[in-house]
Amino acid sequence: MPLSSKNLLLIRLLLVLSLVTGVLPGFSQSNKKSIQAIRTDETIKIDGILDETIWAGAPVAEYFIQQRPYNGAPASLPTQVKYLYDNSGLYVGAIMHDPSPDSILKQLGLRDSDNLNADYFTLMLSPFDDGLNAFAFRVYASDVQTDYKVSSESDFHTDVSWDAVWQSKARITEAGWVVEMKIPYSAIRFSKTEIQTWGMNCQRDIRRTRELSSWNFIDAKVEGIVNQSGLLLGIEGIKPPLRLSLTPYVSGYVEKNPDYKEWQFSYNYGADLKYGISQSFTLDMTLIPDFGQVQSDDQIYNFSPFEIHYSEKRQFFTEGVELFDKGGIFYTRRVGNTPEDYHEAYQNLDSNEVVKENPTQTRLINATKVSGRTSKGLGIGIFNGISANTWATIRDTVTGENRRLLTQGFTNYNMLVIDQALKNNSYFSLLNTNLYRADNGYSANVSGIDFKFANNSYSHAVFGNAFVSQKYYAHDAPEFGYAFNWTAAKISGNFKYAYRMEVQNDTYDPNDMGFNSQNNRVENEISLEYNIYEPFWKVLDWYNELSIEYNTLYTGLNYTSFTVTGSTRTNTRKYLTLGANFEIHPDAYDYYEPRVDGWKYNSGGYLYAGGFTSSDYRKKLALDTRIGVAYSSRYLTSYYELNLSPRFRATDRLFFVYSFYIDHLNNDAGYVMDSIDNAGSQVILFGRRDVQTITNVLEGNYMIRSNISLNLRLRHYWVWAHYLSFYKLRPDGFLDPTDFAGNPDVDYNSFNVDLSFIWDFAPGSQISFVWKNAIYTQDNQIDYSYFRNFENTLGSPATNSFSIRVLYYIDAMYFKKKKKTG
Repeated sequence: MPLSSKNLLLIRLLLVLSLVTGVLPGFSQSNKKSIQAIRTDETIKIDGILDETIWAGAPVAEYFIQQRPYNGAPASLPTQVKYLYDNSGLYVGAIMHDPSPDSILKQLGLRDSDNLNADYFTLMLSPFDDGLNAFAFRVYASDVQTDYKVSSESDFHTDVSWDAVWQSKARITEAGWVVEMKIPYSAIRFSKTEIQTWGMNCQRDIRRTRELSSWNFIDAKVEGIVNQSGLLLGIEGIKPPLRLSLTPYVSGYVEKNPDYKEWQFSYNYGADLKYGISQSFTLDMTLIPDFGQVQSDDQIYNFSPFEIHYSEKRQFFTEGVELFDKGGIFYTRRVGNTPEDYHEAYQNLDSNEVVKENPTQTRLINATKVSGRTSKGLGIGIFNGISANTWATIRDTVTGENRRLLTQGFTNYNMLVIDQALKNNSYFSLLNTNLYRADNGYSANVSGIDFKFANNSYSHAVFGNAFVSQKYYAHDAPEFGYAFNWTAAKISGNFKYAYRMEVQNDTYDPNDMGFNSQNNRVENEISLEYNIYEPFWKVLDWYNELSIEYNTLYTGLNYTSFTVTGSTRTNTRKYLTLGANFEIHPDAYDYYEPRVDGWKYNSGGYLYAGGFTSSDYRKKLALDTRIGVAYSSRYLTSYYELNLSPRFRATDRLFFVYSFYIDHLNNDAGYVMDSIDNAGSQVILFGRRDVQTITNVLEGNYMIRSNISLNLRLRHYWVWAHYLSFYKLRPDGFLDPTDFAGNPDVDYNSFNVDLSFIWDFAPGSQISFVWKNAIYTQDNQIDYSYFRNFENTLGSPATNSFSIRVLYYIDAMYFKKKKKTG
């Protein structure tokens, strides 16, 4: 209900008085706020009007406190929130008062957008009130939904891929704007008790002033936000509902691959199943999944000796995985990845044989997750995935006969997590991953612990993990390795500090299901932070960090590197973000670049300095920039990088982001090849090279309606490396000139187009049309003209895929209600 101008003035005077006196009505920074929800038997229509009689008598949660820019000050505009509940869900009515409703920003965007140029209201619920985990439901003033999970560390540790089915409606009014929400109990998890006590907080963002406020104060000096929630009381006599839903899908593909002359047609069908095993635990299962419409990877050329880490984009493996992320030993891209013996299909071919078909991914039959947390704070997570035999088909071009080669046999992937939440937002976890391949009897196992212990005031903490890796072979001796790391830190206040130590022995290997770029290392790091959270002078805040790191091998504790890094970042009162960083690297020894055990390369020291800017995203045109330079005197190596990324919001429906990135490495040295000479001696060849990378990315989004969108992502990546001279690596790590007649130059292009039309035609249901185009080229003849190179790339053979997918969300509660009313 709108406030009169007189009442609005009185509220503002009260807020100003509270700022001066340091006393906020109904709030103490040392205590949690609480608010009562009241039961309703009245039917609530989610229309953003709040005209049902029951709303008038509901208690009001108000007096929001700023998170930024003035942390701890009263919010500049009043917000009032009321809570109702019945046997099916929680209802939320939020009134965001604003004397200038025509100035409320309301950009449209995709569901789960996290950076729209629009005001928003967020509800965070922690039904177990453990201070560690919360469900978040956000509604923008443009009526766009976003939901995610928040972990214990901070608001940046979120699982945006988590999707629930809930209702909301945002409406602009003469007095501001209103959000009405219904959160079905099936969307969250809570204990089976008569009287519920939930952790709860609300946030309001006023986009035009960049003000973020919360109902229960969130102190910027204290780490985490879930632990700074208030309490939602009054919910009694409810029972966790039947949580059973099925989302079947059907998809069809028309694809053209350069390796095949004809277009190929295929279809898939399967389903995702969610079942609430109990009030606390949920089973998630995907049966015969289809990931063909997932956004293309940003592929790059790998000059390093290490595997490239690509982010996970498959929804089943990004949604609800907060337990499985603990310890960092589960890299979900291993499940359904490239077959283990993919390249063997191209080896040992007869002269008249060709590879007719060789799948680049194993066929995932199903994947299952069981996860949840009890009222005592005990979290349990179980993951299991199964992939079928994967075969390559090899054809004899003379006889026309085909033979099959097994590139990866039946494989089972499993992870178990037991996580106990402790007081002071601490936890202790037991973790285990296990991989088993039936065709060769191979299994790999990683077991360990992950922990965090904080003091009562939550000012200091010790956290870390420890693991043992085990590999078992059918006919060879098993292999064992271990790793641990721990950090002791001051985690709250303006001044923070930490000491970190990490150790991995030379046989530790979690990579069958995890990702670890290198083992055989000991790292020691000291870091210092000094942050100013309150506005002063011309800035709103200021963050500063300095770290010193000393690293050695585990074997022999041989020195590898010493690094000093520093960074500073601030947001000005004109909402311009500025930052700078530097790195000092004295001489270092790289034991991996030679690619031969026991050898090392003295990479020389270097200095790096860089900076970045980010302008005000509220404007139609904004610009992000980054620049960096580096220099090494030993080998006269120089480096520069430049990134320009303008953002253009043509309307509240049409939005573009373009990113241009270039870096140039001059006179760098790197591995070329290794061999054994006629005398039986090891020869490792290095080369001095110039390397240049240019990346262009264009992203566009057009919102036809709040639930219908057209989305474009176009990326071109080009890297070339021209070798200038060649050297033999000496045992002491230095280089001697040598002659080499080969041409290891590199000219590599990756071009991708992802164009999609998405229609969320019902809650949890979607129709999507996707076109994917991919071109990859590699040569050792470099054309240094960007535009000629780009033209040649577009003229190269391409992979094209056109697909349509329909998925439909079916909730068992719908049929249960229909049966009762029938």
